[in-house]
Amino acid sequence: MAWLRDQPRTSDLLETAVLGWVRSFSGDKLRGIRFMTANPLLLRGLADSGGDRIGTALNALVDALTDLVPEHDDEDVMVLRMALLSINAAVAAAAGRGASDATIIAAAERAASALLGSIGARS
Repeated sequence: MAWLRDQPRTSDLLETAVLGWVRSFSGDKLRGIRFMTANPLLLRGLADSGGDRIGTALNALVDALTDLVPEHDDEDVMVLRMALLSINAAVAAAAGRGASDATIIAAAERAASALLGSIGARS
């Protein structure tokens, strides 16, 4: 979050920040996503335990990034969250396929880029 606050407000900052988030996922973080996905009762228990919950950092990041989306609406904010969560979707899509961590991250980057490109666009 400090990094984001210190950046000049350029037209590519949103994409840089989101793709930086996606690229920050190490093998350990991907294993953590796989573990939590495979153990939904554990995830629910952690969410109900109080304190800093899983997703707190994501929510704070979405709030900060939303300020970079001109004239955003609820749909744009949801698409922004989807771009950040593309790493989770890529992990789920790779289940049982033997995809490498690098392939998972590359797929998440493509999905995030496509989603970011749709922010502000209406059909």
